[in-house]
Amino acid sequence: MALSKLSGDEQGIVFVQLCNVLDPRLAVALSSVSNELRTATQEGRQQLRADHEAAAALCLKVGLRSCKELREAKEVHCFNKGLAADDLALLGTLGSVLPALESLVLFEPAAGPDGVQRLADRVSAGALPALTYLVLARMHVGDAGASVLAAALGRGALPRLKTLSVSNAAIGDAALVALAPALRRLPALERLTELSWR
Repeated sequence: MALSKLSGDEQGIVFVQLCNVLDPRLAVALSSVSNELRTATQEGRQQLRADHEAAAALCLKVGLRSCKELREAKEVHCFNKGLAADDLALLGTLGSVLPALESLVLFEPAAGPDGVQRLADRVSAGALPALTYLVLARMHVGDAGASVLAAALGRGALPRLKTLSVSNAAIGDAALVALAPALRRLPALERLTELSWR
């Protein structure tokens, strides 16, 4: 079926499915197919542009030159880059467009008490499909962050995770009770390290 034969709503759905914050070219090209589609996707294109600019700024902040470099990265290691909770929330939303990322190390105490919570809250089902190694070091996870991480894992995020290292995290007994079943359901998980107690 030709794109022009689809209804405006159907064309909008196709546009949304093609939106990739790290590589918006395909969605933008589609929106240029017709005047009707260009008009129908104007708001979406503006949001995509704003989201792409925010992602590009995050890439620079973590030491990557471009969104393409992040999209293709197998490892991202952030040591005291000054990432705030908003940056981690954005990183969480990018999980669905990071198919190659295998190792994520975050040593970001500046993210504050809700940084890990905001990161985990934005990670969707099936996000970070290749990630096998996750380190959250010197970051306050807390009970709320551990519960949100458990929920993300329960939704199917990080399906290939083999190693989870969480240190100096201020996780209490109640949060461990919430997190343990989610960790047990990860078929590839081999190692849980450096878990500290409050």
